Amino acid sequence: MSRKTLIILALVLVPVALMVLLGWIGGQFPNAHFVIAYAIGATLTVLLAVGLFALTFYSSRSGHDEQIGNEQDSDEA
Repeated sequence: MSRKTLIILALVLVPVALMVLLGWIGGQFPNAHFVIAYAIGATLTVLLAVGLFALTFYSSRSGHDEQIGNEQDSDEA
């Protein structure tokens, strides 16, 4: 597995593991639907954030941001 994949897995699994541990310690364990919904929500949130950051970096490195700035300057003149 790549390092990137391991980081994503850690970001998803650490909160779930903490929730399970706190459930056992506190005597109240959340039902399975809550755990599944939490895991899916956390996974999708991380994937959305990674995707948006990747698009931002791609746009910056490929020069798309500079092209927009140049078009706006020529329209104003």
